[in-house]
Amino acid sequence: MDMALYRRMLSALLLVLTAAGTAAPPAKKKIAVSLERKEIREMDSKGLILVFLLEIANSANSDYSLGEYDYRVVVEGTDYFALRTSLESPIPVEKEAATRISLPIKIAYADLLERVPGAASLPKSSCYVTGLMIFTDSRGRQEKIPFAFSGDFPIFQDIEVEVKPLDIKTLTIGGAEFTLSFSLRNPNSFDLTLGKLAYKLEAEGRTVSEGIIPAGKTIGSQAEVTFSLPLMLDFFEIGREVFDIFQKPSAAGLWSGDSQFDSIWGVFKLSLAKPIELQFIRPQ
Repeated sequence: MDMALYRRMLSALLLVLTAAGTAAPPAKKKIAVSLERKEIREMDSKGLILVFLLEIANSANSDYSLGEYDYRVVVEGTDYFALRTSLESPIPVEKEAATRISLPIKIAYADLLERVPGAASLPKSSCYVTGLMIFTDSRGRQEKIPFAFSGDFPIFQDIEVEVKPLDIKTLTIGGAEFTLSFSLRNPNSFDLTLGKLAYKLEAEGRTVSEGIIPAGKTIGSQAEVTFSLPLMLDFFEIGREVFDIFQKPSAAGLWSGDSQFDSIWGVFKLSLAKPIELQFIRPQ
C-alpha cells in the first residue's frame, strides 16, 4: 500500500475516533416519573381500581404540563387493554418542584376473565403497565418520558350469607321470643375483618329484625363466622300480620347488610342482599 495513502487513512480514522470519544452524551431528561405507592380502591365482586400514585419531578427552570399519555396493561402475561389519550385540561408540572398524580387502572372481572380465564383460580394476579407521558413547556418543547410499573390484585368474591331457621322460643298473640342465627362465609384467599355490621331481616316484606353488630370479627380465608341473636317482638307494635307469618312453616324473606372490611388489600365497603326462604321452628 502507498505510504502516503496509509497515512491519510490513519489520520481519518483517528479523527473519527476522536470525534466519537468527545461526542456530547445524551441530554439529561428534565422530567422524572417515579412510583410513590399503589392502592386498590372500590373493590367488589365486579372489579376494582388499581391506582398507581406517581411523583413527577421537574428539574427544569420552566414549567411543563402533561398533555397526553398512552399505556398498555398486561395481566399474567396477556394483553388486557391499551389506551391513548389527550387531556382536555393538561396537568401543570411546576418548575423545580414535584407534582403528584394518580394513574387509575380499572379492572372489570368479566372482561379480564374472558381474556385471562386462569386468573380466577389464582390467589392474586400480577400485572404491569408500560407507557409514555408527553410533557410540553410554554415554548412548545416536549419531554417524552417512558414509564413501567407493576402491581398485584385479587379476584374478589362476595361474602356468602346463610340464614338459619328462626328458633322460636315462645309465640303468643302479643309477641314472640326467638333466636336469629346467620353465618357469613369468606370464599376469598385472604382474611377479612368486619367493621360494624348493620343488618335487616324481612319476612314477606315486614321487618322481623334489624340492628348493628359491633366491629372486630375476623373471617379467615375459606372460613365462616356465625352470629346468634336472642330477640323479642311485640306484635302490637309491628302489626298483627307478623304473628300470622310466624304461624307458617316458612315465608319469603330477605337478609341485607352493610358493613366494611379490612384486609391486606385495604379497607372496602360491603353491601349484601340475599333473598331467602325463611324457615320457622316453633315450640312443640
